[in-house]
Amino acid sequence: MSQAKVDKYKEEKKNRAKTMKLKKIKKAVAALVVALGLGALIGIPLGKFIYNKQKEEAAKNATISSLEYDSWFDKEWAGKYADRFSANAADIIDQLNATASDADAEEEEAEDIELDEGDIELEEE
Repeated sequence: MSQAKVDKYKEEKKNRAKTMKLKKIKKAVAALVVALGLGALIGIPLGKFIYNKQKEEAAKNATISSLEYDSWFDKEWAGKYADRFSANAADIIDQLNATASDADAEEEEAEDIELDEGDIELEEE
């Protein structure tokens, strides 16, 4: 063996513990990176799925206070139906009186009609 090879071998032997320690650290870091990568590939979609499922369940079981409901109902009513009904109480009373008088008039007309026995024909089977 040449002197250069011997010196190289002695140097490697002297630094062998340090070299082995660095290899172990590199191996541990590589394993950690791979584990984090796999965890991210599996964990992120799984976490999103679980989060969305819990969010849906919470939405199904959501409750609101009566004050929130009242304000929501008032807004819905005002937005969709308020224009269909008159806002004036006097107009509503007039409408009710008009329908009541129409019903009375129809009852009077019904009483005025008289039927004779000859007007009704019965079918015999």
